[in-house]
Amino acid sequence: MNLKHNTAFGFTFSTPCLLFALVLLLLSIIPSAKIISSPIPVMASVEGNQESDDNDNEENTRDEDDEDDGNSGDDIDLDEMNLLQICCAWSDKISDGVLEYKISDGGDEDSKQSVRNAIQDWDLLIDNLIFVEKQDDSEADVTIGFSDSDEDANDEEFDYGDSIAAGKTEFRFDNTGFIDSIEVTLSGGIFGNGFQNSELEQIARHEIGHVLGLGHANFDGSLMSESTDGGTENISICEINGVLAANYWRLVAVGNNPEYPEANFAVC
Repeated sequence: MNLKHNTAFGFTFSTPCLLFALVLLLLSIIPSAKIISSPIPVMASVEGNQESDDNDNEENTRDEDDEDDGNSGDDIDLDEMNLLQICCAWSDKISDGVLEYKISDGGDEDSKQSVRNAIQDWDLLIDNLIFVEKQDDSEADVTIGFSDSDEDANDEEFDYGDSIAAGKTEFRFDNTGFIDSIEVTLSGGIFGNGFQNSELEQIARHEIGHVLGLGHANFDGSLMSESTDGGTENISICEINGVLAANYWRLVAVGNNPEYPEANFAVC
Protein backbone atom coordinates (compact mmCIF):
# COMPACT_ATOMS: atom_id res chain seq x y z
CA MET A 1 0.00 0.00 0.00
CA ASN A 2 1.24 3.47 -0.86
CA LEU A 3 1.28 6.64 1.18
CA LYS A 4 -0.77 9.48 -0.23
CA HIS A 5 -0.86 13.15 0.64
CA ASN A 6 -4.36 14.04 1.74
CA THR A 7 -6.10 17.01 3.60
CA ALA A 8 -8.16 18.75 4.93
CA PHE A 9 -4.72 18.40 3.03
CA GLY A 10 -2.11 15.63 3.66
CA PHE A 11 0.05 12.63 2.52
CA THR A 12 -1.39 9.06 1.83
CA PHE A 13 -0.81 5.57 0.65
CA SER A 14 -2.08 6.08 -3.04
CA THR A 15 -5.39 6.73 -4.77
CA PRO A 16 -6.06 8.52 -8.08
CA CYS A 17 -5.16 12.20 -7.87
CA LEU A 18 -8.09 14.40 -6.85
CA LEU A 19 -6.64 17.57 -8.32
CA PHE A 20 -7.95 17.13 -11.87
CA ALA A 21 -11.52 16.85 -10.62
CA LEU A 22 -11.01 20.09 -8.72
CA VAL A 23 -9.41 21.74 -11.76
CA LEU A 24 -12.33 20.78 -13.97
CA LEU A 25 -14.82 21.95 -11.37
CA LEU A 26 -13.11 25.33 -11.14
CA LEU A 27 -12.82 25.69 -14.89
CA SER A 28 -16.53 24.99 -15.25
CA ILE A 29 -17.09 28.16 -13.20
CA ILE A 30 -14.53 30.28 -15.02
CA PRO A 31 -15.71 31.80 -18.35
CA SER A 32 -12.21 31.45 -19.79
CA ALA A 33 -8.99 30.21 -18.30
CA LYS A 34 -5.74 31.78 -19.32
CA ILE A 35 -2.10 31.96 -18.44
CA ILE A 36 -1.50 35.11 -16.43
CA SER A 37 1.64 37.08 -17.18
CA SER A 38 3.46 37.78 -13.93
CA PRO A 39 6.85 37.09 -12.34
CA ILE A 40 5.30 33.89 -10.97
CA PRO A 41 3.84 31.52 -13.59
CA VAL A 42 0.22 31.07 -12.53
CA MET A 43 -3.02 29.94 -14.11
CA ALA A 44 -6.79 30.16 -13.76
CA SER A 45 -7.62 33.34 -11.93
CA VAL A 46 -10.88 33.19 -9.99
CA GLU A 47 -12.58 36.21 -8.47
CA GLY A 48 -13.66 35.66 -4.89
CA ASN A 49 -11.18 32.82 -4.71
CA GLN A 50 -11.03 32.74 -0.91
CA GLU A 51 -14.55 33.38 0.31
CA SER A 52 -15.08 32.03 3.82
CA ASP A 53 -17.47 29.25 4.80
CA ASP A 54 -20.96 30.09 6.04
CA ASN A 55 -19.80 29.83 9.63
CA ASP A 56 -16.87 31.95 10.78
CA ASN A 57 -13.75 30.07 11.84
CA GLU A 58 -15.21 26.76 10.75
CA GLU A 59 -12.62 24.09 9.93
CA ASN A 60 -12.31 22.97 6.32
CA THR A 61 -13.38 19.45 5.53
CA ARG A 62 -11.26 17.25 3.32
CA ASP A 63 -11.71 17.38 -0.43
CA GLU A 64 -14.37 15.09 -1.87
CA ASP A 65 -13.21 12.58 -4.45
CA ASP A 66 -15.80 13.62 -7.04
CA GLU A 67 -15.53 12.27 -10.53
CA ASP A 68 -16.09 14.78 -13.37
CA ASP A 69 -17.88 13.14 -16.27
CA GLY A 70 -17.99 16.19 -18.53
CA ASN A 71 -15.70 18.38 -20.56
CA SER A 72 -14.95 21.91 -19.43
CA GLY A 73 -15.21 23.17 -22.98
CA ASP A 74 -11.97 25.13 -22.64
CA ASP A 75 -9.23 24.78 -25.20
CA ILE A 76 -6.63 24.11 -22.51
CA ASP A 77 -5.40 20.52 -22.49
CA LEU A 78 -5.01 19.84 -18.78
CA ASP A 79 -3.36 16.50 -19.51
CA GLU A 80 -0.45 18.40 -21.00
CA MET A 81 0.04 20.70 -18.01
CA ASN A 82 1.86 20.18 -14.74
CA LEU A 83 -0.21 22.13 -12.24
CA LEU A 84 0.32 22.94 -8.58
CA GLN A 85 -2.78 24.00 -6.72
CA ILE A 86 -2.67 27.30 -4.83
CA CYS A 87 -4.96 26.87 -1.89
CA CYS A 88 -5.15 30.01 0.17
CA ALA A 89 -3.41 32.97 1.80
CA TRP A 90 -2.52 33.78 5.37
CA SER A 91 -4.23 36.55 7.30
CA ASP A 92 -2.43 39.54 8.81
CA LYS A 93 -0.94 37.15 11.37
CA ILE A 94 2.13 37.04 9.14
CA SER A 95 2.23 40.80 8.50
CA ASP A 96 5.22 40.94 10.87
CA GLY A 97 7.02 38.34 8.74
CA VAL A 98 6.82 35.71 11.49
CA LEU A 99 4.96 32.40 11.51
CA GLU A 100 4.91 30.85 14.97
CA TYR A 101 4.70 27.09 15.33
CA LYS A 102 4.53 24.69 18.24
CA ILE A 103 5.35 20.98 18.29
CA SER A 104 3.27 18.92 20.69
CA ASP A 105 4.73 16.54 23.23
CA GLY A 106 3.33 13.48 21.44
CA GLY A 107 6.41 12.54 19.44
CA ASP A 108 9.88 11.49 20.50
CA GLU A 109 12.81 13.86 20.16
CA ASP A 110 13.95 12.38 16.83
CA SER A 111 10.50 12.91 15.36
CA LYS A 112 10.39 16.49 16.60
CA GLN A 113 13.80 17.17 15.10
CA SER A 114 12.62 15.76 11.77
CA VAL A 115 9.80 18.34 11.83
CA ARG A 116 12.24 21.14 12.69
CA ASN A 117 14.48 20.06 9.81
CA ALA A 118 11.56 20.16 7.38
CA ILE A 119 10.53 23.62 8.57
CA GLN A 120 14.10 24.88 8.31
CA ASP A 121 14.28 23.69 4.70
CA TRP A 122 11.31 25.92 3.83
CA ASP A 123 12.56 28.74 6.04
CA LEU A 124 15.82 28.98 4.12
CA LEU A 125 14.03 29.23 0.76
CA ILE A 126 11.23 31.71 1.50
CA ASP A 127 12.18 35.37 1.86
CA ASN A 128 10.31 37.83 4.08
CA LEU A 129 9.02 35.10 6.38
CA ILE A 130 10.66 33.29 9.28
CA PHE A 131 9.41 30.37 11.36
CA VAL A 132 9.70 30.74 15.12
CA GLU A 133 9.15 27.80 17.44
CA LYS A 134 7.22 28.52 20.63
CA GLN A 135 8.33 26.61 23.69
CA ASP A 136 5.59 27.69 26.10
CA ASP A 137 1.92 26.72 26.30
CA SER A 138 0.58 29.80 24.55
CA GLU A 139 -1.22 29.48 21.22
CA ALA A 140 0.77 29.35 17.99
CA ASP A 141 -0.20 30.00 14.39
CA VAL A 142 0.65 26.40 13.51
CA THR A 143 0.35 23.44 15.86
CA ILE A 144 2.12 20.24 14.82
CA GLY A 145 1.28 17.00 16.58
CA PHE A 146 1.68 13.27 16.20
CA SER A 147 -0.80 10.41 16.24
CA ASP A 148 -0.81 8.38 19.43
CA SER A 149 0.88 5.31 17.98
CA ASP A 150 2.36 3.94 14.78
CA GLU A 151 -0.94 2.18 14.11
CA ASP A 152 -3.05 5.32 14.20
CA ALA A 153 -2.70 5.80 10.46
CA ASN A 154 -5.15 2.88 10.19
CA ASP A 155 -7.74 4.60 12.38
CA GLU A 156 -10.83 6.28 10.96
CA GLU A 157 -9.29 9.74 11.37
CA PHE A 158 -6.57 8.87 8.85
CA ASP A 159 -8.64 6.54 6.61
CA TYR A 160 -9.54 8.01 3.20
CA GLY A 161 -11.09 4.99 1.53
CA ASP A 162 -8.53 3.34 -0.72
CA SER A 163 -5.70 5.33 0.81
CA ILE A 164 -4.33 5.94 4.27
CA ALA A 165 -2.94 9.27 5.33
CA ALA A 166 0.56 9.70 6.65
CA GLY A 167 -0.30 13.23 7.67
CA LYS A 168 -3.04 15.81 7.46
CA THR A 169 -3.30 19.58 7.60
CA GLU A 170 -6.48 21.27 8.82
CA PHE A 171 -7.12 24.95 8.18
CA ARG A 172 -9.12 27.41 10.22
CA PHE A 173 -10.07 30.60 8.37
CA ASP A 174 -11.04 34.00 9.71
CA ASN A 175 -14.32 35.65 8.72
CA THR A 176 -12.77 37.12 5.58
CA GLY A 177 -11.46 33.81 4.26
CA PHE A 178 -7.79 34.10 5.19
CA ILE A 179 -5.88 31.44 7.12
CA ASP A 180 -6.12 32.14 10.83
CA SER A 181 -4.49 29.01 12.24
CA ILE A 182 -3.48 25.51 11.17
CA GLU A 183 -3.22 22.13 12.85
CA VAL A 184 -0.92 19.49 11.37
CA THR A 185 -1.05 15.86 12.50
CA LEU A 186 1.67 13.42 11.48
CA SER A 187 1.13 9.68 11.67
CA GLY A 188 3.75 7.60 13.44
CA GLY A 189 3.73 4.89 10.80
CA ILE A 190 1.60 2.31 9.05
CA PHE A 191 0.63 -1.27 9.95
CA GLY A 192 2.84 -1.22 13.00
CA ASN A 193 5.90 -0.03 11.12
CA GLY A 194 7.21 3.36 12.14
CA PHE A 195 8.55 5.83 9.61
CA GLN A 196 12.24 6.43 9.22
CA ASN A 197 13.37 9.97 10.08
CA SER A 198 13.94 10.74 6.39
CA GLU A 199 10.40 9.59 5.55
CA LEU A 200 8.92 11.66 8.36
CA GLU A 201 10.86 14.68 7.14
CA GLN A 202 9.41 14.28 3.65
CA ILE A 203 5.89 14.00 5.06
CA ALA A 204 6.43 17.03 7.30
CA ARG A 205 7.95 19.01 4.41
CA HIS A 206 4.84 18.25 2.34
CA GLU A 207 2.50 19.32 5.14
CA ILE A 208 4.44 22.57 5.63
CA GLY A 209 3.84 23.20 1.93
CA HIS A 210 0.13 23.11 2.74
CA VAL A 211 0.74 25.39 5.73
CA LEU A 212 2.27 27.93 3.34
CA GLY A 213 -0.78 27.89 1.06
CA LEU A 214 -0.17 25.06 -1.40
CA GLY A 215 -2.57 22.34 -2.45
CA HIS A 216 -1.56 19.25 -4.38
CA ALA A 217 0.33 18.80 -7.63
CA ASN A 218 -1.32 16.83 -10.43
CA PHE A 219 1.93 15.19 -11.51
CA ASP A 220 4.60 12.92 -10.08
CA GLY A 221 8.00 14.18 -9.05
CA SER A 222 6.75 17.04 -6.88
CA LEU A 223 7.00 17.36 -3.12
CA MET A 224 3.30 18.26 -3.27
CA SER A 225 2.33 15.15 -5.26
CA GLU A 226 -0.61 13.48 -3.62
CA SER A 227 1.19 10.18 -3.06
CA THR A 228 4.55 9.51 -1.49
CA ASP A 229 5.25 7.03 -4.29
CA GLY A 230 4.95 9.79 -6.86
CA GLY A 231 6.51 12.47 -4.71
CA THR A 232 9.99 13.64 -3.94
CA GLU A 233 11.66 14.93 -0.80
CA ASN A 234 13.00 18.09 -2.44
CA ILE A 235 11.41 21.54 -2.57
CA SER A 236 11.35 22.75 -6.18
CA ILE A 237 11.35 26.21 -7.73
CA CYS A 238 7.73 25.65 -8.75
CA GLU A 239 6.70 25.03 -5.14
CA ILE A 240 8.58 28.11 -3.99
CA ASN A 241 6.83 30.15 -6.68
CA GLY A 242 3.50 28.66 -5.60
CA VAL A 243 4.06 29.81 -2.02
CA LEU A 244 5.04 33.28 -3.23
CA ALA A 245 1.88 33.43 -5.35
CA ALA A 246 -0.30 32.24 -2.47
CA ASN A 247 0.98 34.93 -0.10
CA TYR A 248 2.13 37.51 -2.62
CA TRP A 249 0.80 40.37 -0.47
CA ARG A 250 3.41 39.65 2.21
CA LEU A 251 6.20 37.56 0.70
CA VAL A 252 6.69 39.63 -2.46
CA ALA A 253 4.92 42.96 -1.98
CA VAL A 254 5.88 43.03 1.72
CA GLY A 255 2.55 44.65 2.49
CA ASN A 256 0.40 44.80 5.58
CA ASN A 257 -3.02 44.07 4.11
CA PRO A 258 -3.82 40.46 3.17
CA GLU A 259 -4.96 39.80 -0.38
CA TYR A 260 -6.32 36.66 -1.98
CA PRO A 261 -4.10 34.78 -4.45
CA GLU A 262 -4.64 35.94 -8.01
CA ALA A 263 -4.66 32.39 -9.34
CA ASN A 264 -5.71 28.91 -8.31
CA PHE A 265 -2.77 27.11 -9.89
CA ALA A 266 0.90 27.54 -10.63
CA VAL A 267 2.11 26.04 -13.90
CA CYS A 268 5.25 23.99 -13.29
